[in-house]
Amino acid sequence: MSFIAAAVPAGGAGSRANRRAAQVIQSWQAPERHSLQRTLALHLAPGALLTLAFLLGAPQVVRAGASSYLALLLCIPLVLVPVEVGILVVEGRRTGHRWRFLTACGGRSRLSVGETLLSVAALYLIAAAATLLVAPCRPVVLSALSGWLPPWAIVDSLPAGVSRGTLWFGLAFSGLVAPVVEELYFRGFLLPRIPVGGAWAPAVNAALFSIYHFFSPWNYAAIFVAFLPLAYYVRLRGRLLPVIISHCLFNGLGIAGALAGVS
Repeated sequence: MSFIAAAVPAGGAGSRANRRAAQVIQSWQAPERHSLQRTLALHLAPGALLTLAFLLGAPQVVRAGASSYLALLLCIPLVLVPVEVGILVVEGRRTGHRWRFLTACGGRSRLSVGETLLSVAALYLIAAAATLLVAPCRPVVLSALSGWLPPWAIVDSLPAGVSRGTLWFGLAFSGLVAPVVEELYFRGFLLPRIPVGGAWAPAVNAALFSIYHFFSPWNYAAIFVAFLPLAYYVRLRGRLLPVIISHCLFNGLGIAGALAGVS
């Protein structure tokens, strides 16, 4: 960190921009760090509750003639949003900063529309390339687990024949609501407070975020490599909007394609 600051030249508009960038890198973590136990609990508990609700509710939803995919979607407004937004509200009130505590990662300067779009494109392409590299792991893990799980518990992709109403519900909650809430929670709140300094904190955040998806362990490797660039982007730039948009694209493009009739 000190090397970065020392390498910034003095004088000129360019040097001022470089100094601002160095300040973001140096101050991206919040002064208040969570303990290891609290970090693990806050990262993993919402996912554990969501998975438990899914496992308890999916059999009833399937017996009613709907898909387990709909059961998983219902867990977003019923479990994920109340738990994660509730924690954010409580923490905001505790610190007395309301929502400003989410910007503790150091972002100060505004991103232009062009910079935002370029950041989203880069993040999406890097994540897509990374997931292709680990794609061979997914069917191996899925095959190993399929004999231990009931068919309704394996929500691996959009099920065939899902109604357009379910797709619109999925686009709203999986493609928009969940990504916004999760990025505010994981990258805005938890990442700057991980009790690990420097370059390791984003890797820990991305790893715990992948494990948080208890309901789809066959996707752990893909989730980790896809969200690792997002976590490092927040560390380097201190901005949440590009990672929120990227996350929405990760979750929503497939659903939007299904609604448009694209296989």
